Amino acid sequence: MKSIPKYCAFLLVAGFFSSEVLRGQDSDEDLFRQMLRKEQQLVDAIAAGDTAVWLDVLHGDCLIAVEDGKMLSRSEFVSGLRPLPAGFKGRITIIEPMFRRHENTLVVSFIDDEFLELFGQEIHTQYRQTNTWEKFAGRWQIIAMQLFEIPKNPPPVAVAKSVLAGYVGTYVLSEERKCVITVEGDSLFAQKSGRPKEALLAEADNTFFWKNDGRVRVMFMKDDGERFRMIERRAGEDVVWKKEP
Repeated sequence: MKSIPKYCAFLLVAGFFSSEVLRGQDSDEDLFRQMLRKEQQLVDAIAAGDTAVWLDVLHGDCLIAVEDGKMLSRSEFVSGLRPLPAGFKGRITIIEPMFRRHENTLVVSFIDDEFLELFGQEIHTQYRQTNTWEKFAGRWQIIAMQLFEIPKNPPPVAVAKSVLAGYVGTYVLSEERKCVITVEGDSLFAQKSGRPKEALLAEADNTFFWKNDGRVRVMFMKDDGERFRMIERRAGEDVVWKKEP
């Protein structure tokens, strides 16, 4: 699955259906069961890099939104399908599926629960995927696909108490918006104005993340005056809190 661009690998589970399912007149419940069976069949066929099944179900004007924000066309997506290289093993299990039908439109959403083994090392990643199907002349085709990676916190590391103590203090964003950093036991805590105290887990000596939101990194860095600043970084954008004297 990592033998092709990341987004292509996991979009593979978007939903292969046999011609019988796509053209059938089954009840919603039956269709849902068949969808899930066929989804898993596709997962098992990923290593082959089979493009024929996708050409059969992707509408010519299908819009495919991938995790880095790019939009792919049908041809761009299909051209990215490749077999796994030597030394790679992977499996994806579809979990937590949801299904909605509105006359000639189907919306299917699920989690791609992926385990990838790279030369003996295993990586576990989950993606939320949502596919929209439209019925054209009695045949279901995908008209839109969206995929994003579900954020997951890294394992926290231990940081010396003496290092944590250097970050203790009050950091200011404005007169009304402040954040108090404290140490309790071996852990760092942050309490912003009007909010409860939250644990900051360490990724490195000066880099932390919120326990309930791994998308944001909280870094402590010294300015030119050797005073710490607290920097919250998300998606490459920084919010800087200045430490009170």
